[in-house]
Amino acid sequence: MKFGVVLPTYGQGATRLSIVDTALAAEELGFDSIWVTDHLALPQADAERFGHIFEAITTLSYLAASTRQIRLGISALVLPQRNPLEVGKELATLDALSGGRVILAAGIGWSAGEYANLGYEFHNRGKRMDEALKVLRTLWRGGKVISFSGTYYRFEKVVLSPPPVQPGGPPLWVAGDSPIALKRAVYFADGWHPNTQPVEQIRSALQSVRPLILNRPFTVCMRARLQFFPAISTDQPFSGTPEQISQQIHQYQQAGVDYLIFSCNAETQGEHERCLKTFQEQVKPRLTQTS
Repeated sequence: MKFGVVLPTYGQGATRLSIVDTALAAEELGFDSIWVTDHLALPQADAERFGHIFEAITTLSYLAASTRQIRLGISALVLPQRNPLEVGKELATLDALSGGRVILAAGIGWSAGEYANLGYEFHNRGKRMDEALKVLRTLWRGGKVISFSGTYYRFEKVVLSPPPVQPGGPPLWVAGDSPIALKRAVYFADGWHPNTQPVEQIRSALQSVRPLILNRPFTVCMRARLQFFPAISTDQPFSGTPEQISQQIHQYQQAGVDYLIFSCNAETQGEHERCLKTFQEQVKPRLTQTS
């Protein structure tokens, strides 16, 4: 199982130093990846949580130059409110510059006001998402000169150079909790990226699509919040003592989750880094013992 760290790129604690320090701590501690969050132009009515946010692709590019080996992910890019040709070029460039470290989780978003601010239609975003995923696949797998003709996106003889370092392009996951998002992931992507759900719900959802996945590689990466507490009875996933959290992770692993990215329930940078260290030193070794 792999583990990544969601960086503090939004909210009151989001600063250049907090982002860089967390990224460097995650790499030093041996995590597999670091992740940024995406919003571009939320209206005030929707901006309580994500109004103060560092733009995702720009931030990830900055971090690529500040780190050496750790993977670089977006969780999750609201793809239908961007031009997928631009996204494909940007992430191909970032993959080339970072030495093949990019991962993209893409979702359809939830703010109609943000779509309006950016000049995109909100109500057909699901259909445009399907086609935008095809655009990214075509760009990253189609050679140096690429054409595409769809219902929403068309371009002819586009030169994409340099290409991504990773064969076929960065891993492409579909974010979202709904059955539609999971099926979209199965049909158009390399993996599914839900938020935290009850373990039995995850197990049931994955069982429903196993005949479609068959034996091909398919990543299930869940985004969660990590909270260390003294020994208490809790139904909240990834909360409690290191032993409790390791047992919870093992349950999700048995249900089909093979990648977990999390943010820490911490108010200061010191608390954040202690949380990461506690996970690596007291939770991860227990997972090896359990498996």
